[in-house]
Amino acid sequence: MRLRSNDISARTVGDETIILSLSDSQYFSVTGIGTRIFELLGEEHSADELVERIVGEYEVDEEVARRDVEAFVGRLREARLLR
Repeated sequence: MRLRSNDISARTVGDETIILSLSDSQYFSVTGIGTRIFELLGEEHSADELVERIVGEYEVDEEVARRDVEAFVGRLREARLLR
């Protein structure tokens, strides 16, 4: 999975990422690990790869990372931000 990059604008300031979907003028604010997952989705990654990266970069166990990744990716899908 990967972000729809042709019609999304995003800026990160500190720990917050502001995302604007240009196609439907939706605005999103992401913080914490969500910012890192959003960055990783700039390239093609499977859910398992995302979980592996989060576990390796943060002090979180795999079960928690998987739950968080799946929830975040689910919200991105609902907002049609993934291709």
